[in-house]
Amino acid sequence: MHRRGTKFCAPAFSLRPTLFFIFSFSLFIPTLHAQPAAVDRDKYPFINYDQNKIYTPDTSLLAPFFGKVRRMLLNGDKQVNIVHIGDSHIQADIFTGKLRQELQDFIPGGNGGRGFVFPYSMAHTNNPVNYKVSYTGKWFGCRNVQYDRDCALGLAGISVSTPDSFTNFTITPTGTVSNYYDYTHIKLFYSAAAGMYRIQLMNTDSHNIASFSNKNGIMEWELKEPITEVEIGISRLKDTLTDFTITGMELGTDDPGLIYNSVGINGAELLSWLRCQYLGKDLKAINPDLIIISLGTNDAYGKTFNTDTFRNRYFTLLRRIRAALPGVPIILTTPGDNYRKVHKHSIDNENNTVARAAIFQIAKKDGDAVWDFFMVMGGLKSMQTWYSHGLTAKDKVHMDAQGYYLQADLMFEAIIASFDEYLGTHKR
Repeated sequence: MHRRGTKFCAPAFSLRPTLFFIFSFSLFIPTLHAQPAAVDRDKYPFINYDQNKIYTPDTSLLAPFFGKVRRMLLNGDKQVNIVHIGDSHIQADIFTGKLRQELQDFIPGGNGGRGFVFPYSMAHTNNPVNYKVSYTGKWFGCRNVQYDRDCALGLAGISVSTPDSFTNFTITPTGTVSNYYDYTHIKLFYSAAAGMYRIQLMNTDSHNIASFSNKNGIMEWELKEPITEVEIGISRLKDTLTDFTITGMELGTDDPGLIYNSVGINGAELLSWLRCQYLGKDLKAINPDLIIISLGTNDAYGKTFNTDTFRNRYFTLLRRIRAALPGVPIILTTPGDNYRKVHKHSIDNENNTVARAAIFQIAKKDGDAVWDFFMVMGGLKSMQTWYSHGLTAKDKVHMDAQGYYLQADLMFEAIIASFDEYLGTHKR
């Protein structure tokens, strides 16, 4: 185990001091009734705070996840893994990046690693702000929203391919997290003809590589000492007509703590994620303890909204996830209120009220939890209020950075409140 500065260094999004302590000599964890609020209620009085909760059809639904968090807190030797799947609200990793930081900092020494990432800029689309990508050679991107394309897609929902005989790429943390994350476990998820390519970790001494393996489209390295930057080289060994394709990466560590993997594609809807043929395989490799799904914004954005199609596609996606990870708890989030364009004019998107109701029906039938962001925002027409407070983009569909930070604070409060309730019934 390594502790880079014990990983208590100040993150990009610092939290206010917490009143939650872990007593190593105690047999219980105190409940969190004194936990200070993440959101300044005087600054944002228009939020429906009484709606900011995790709804569960069964109080035991999230117990496996919260139980693992509790054991990690008591023993200090476990990792807890979350995967969050979504659309453009997730791809930029502003909302999820803030939430990741808050959850990791809530747990003393709780930084379990960066988790699953993708070199989005190699596909010529926006990259999360907390790491940058440099590369050589020609790379061609393919996203799950490109319905006229047939390409290898997994948990990232996007892939990049190259026909070049030698290329390399580097993932470097930006200044906001450069002192916060390091890696001793590196996985490259890829698709290529067997034996046609050599994959190398370029920026560490060979003596630092404790072991490596290459099987089932996953190249994995385990290191003796951590690194903060990852450079991978790909060289073609034989003539082939097939390209080398990258479908994702995992940057991990041995450290106990929480890992928050976020994957999103601009414009993605449920049908987009149903096109990801390696989704189940990748989820098994990541092995999350909780899955959060934030979809519906694009499904409900059109002039018409077919509830039956929406439900059927959602159930199909959930079945595929459960086939890969039976028993994993799932939280569905409702899409926030937004406006949609009609003949250059913005109108209230009443489809979201229908999508919200459908998500609750899906959750009840499938046995999932729900975080109702639509109602937390204020329901129909609330986007205008958020816009007038300078929290959204001009399109009144996306938030700006402050809006996404507020969304993260709200979801953080809801998760911690739910964990508090769990602890209230599991004091020993």
